[in-house]
Amino acid sequence: MKSLYLFLLLSLGLLSGCAFNEINQQNQQAETEIQKYIKDRNLTMQKTADGMYYTIDSKGSTKKSANISDLVKFHYKMSLLDGTLVDSTNRVLNQYKSEMWGSKASVFTLALSNMKEGESGIFILPASLAFGGSSFGNVPAYSTIRVDITIIAVRTETEQIDDMKVLYNMQNSELTTSGMIFKKLVEKPSAAQVLVGQSVVVSYVGKLGYSVAQQDAAGKWSYSPTFGSGTIGSATSTYFAGSGSLIAGFEEAVMKLRIGEKASIILPYKLAYGTAGNSAIPGYSPLYFEVEIISAQ
Repeated sequence: MKSLYLFLLLSLGLLSGCAFNEINQQNQQAETEIQKYIKDRNLTMQKTADGMYYTIDSKGSTKKSANISDLVKFHYKMSLLDGTLVDSTNRVLNQYKSEMWGSKASVFTLALSNMKEGESGIFILPASLAFGGSSFGNVPAYSTIRVDITIIAVRTETEQIDDMKVLYNMQNSELTTSGMIFKKLVEKPSAAQVLVGQSVVVSYVGKLGYSVAQQDAAGKWSYSPTFGSGTIGSATSTYFAGSGSLIAGFEEAVMKLRIGEKASIILPYKLAYGTAGNSAIPGYSPLYFEVEIISAQ
C-alpha cells in the first residue's frame, strides 16, 4: 500500500524537489515537538519510513484490506498538535468520508494504507505527508497534523453495485451482457425506438453510491450523492444516438429506450469514466443514472 501512496504523490507532482527539501528541514524542527506530544499523552506509536507516527486499535478488525477499485468509507477528525480542529466527519448524521482506492492520493491515503476494515487509528503526519509548505484553511504552512480515523467499510466494486441496487431500488433489474444494470421506470411500448444516428434530447441525473459534501454557486454546503444533472442534445449541443460521444454505458442505455421512456442504470467503472475519472468523479467509480428520452428526430 505504501508504494502506491508514494507513486501517486510523485506522479501527481504534489512535491517538487526544492519544496521537498524545504519541508524536510521543517520536519526536523517538528520532530522534537512530535516526540514531546507523544510523551505528554503517553502514546505508544510506531514510525514509518516516510516519517508518519501511528497507533492502531485492531480489536474491531475484519482483516479486510483495501485493493485497487475498492471504496473505503471512514470517519475522521483532523487537528493540529495544539488541539485546533481542522475538519471532521459528522458521526451523529453518519456523514462519512469516502475514497476510491487507487484513484487520486489524499492526505488520508498513507494512514488508510496501514489500516483494515473496522480498525481505528491515530496518525501524526509531518508537513511532507500533509499539506507541505502551503496553508490550508486554518492549517498554517509546514504544519504537523493529527488524524484520528475509523474505517467503517471496505467495499469491492461488486459490493458497491449491490449496495447501489438497494439504495436506488434496482433489485428487480436487467443485467446486460456488457455489465450494465438496467431498469425501466417509465415504459411507452407504442412509442418509436431510438435509432443510431438520430438527434436525441436526453434528460439525466447522475449519482455516486455515497454522499459527499458539495458547495453550490451561492456558497451553500450540502451533502448529496448527485454529481450532475441536465439535458444533453439541446439546441446548443446536438447529440446523435450511438455516436460514441458519451460514456459507453450511457450510450447503451439510450439505445435501449423509446421516446418518452425513462430508465435507471448502474454502470461499472469500465462503462463509465474508467480508471481516470474526471474532475467530479474519482477513477474506478461505478455510477447511477436516471435517463429519460425527451425527443428524437
